[in-house]
Amino acid sequence: MQVDNKDISYVTELKYLGVHVCAGQLLTFSVGLEHLRSKFCRTFNCIYSRSNTSNFEMISVELLKSYCFPFFAVDAMSMLSTNIRILENCINRALFRIFGSCDKSSLDYIKICTGPDNIKGLLEKRHCSFIDKLISLMCVLLIYF
Repeated sequence: MQVDNKDISYVTELKYLGVHVCAGQLLTFSVGLEHLRSKFCRTFNCIYSRSNTSNFEMISVELLKSYCFPFFAVDAMSMLSTNIRILENCINRALFRIFGSCDKSSLDYIKICTGPDNIKGLLEKRHCSFIDKLISLMCVLLIYF
């Protein structure tokens, strides 16, 4: 295939508007999470290196929720359960570093008390909000045209 007399090269992954689209045999999109995971870890490490000297864990948790949770490009796509587990694992490791807790029950309790306890619900809520905005935008465009 050619566009403007230039061959189109085959790639296994491409980035378009912040979404990493992975190639597959089916006509479905899958989001590459490696870039989200690395961005989350970079952001958390930066926050943690500056806030861990304050000895106020809640400051670190609020900064984690403010700067690390905006998972870009996942609003437009529904996530698989394996991808949600990968993101939950990142959050679990971050909370482990903040609080130093070592068992799963303590981490679950910390997640319930501090807020980031239901990543799946958060992602579904953001996806529904995106769809609602898209539908309302389409309705407005249909009215004008």
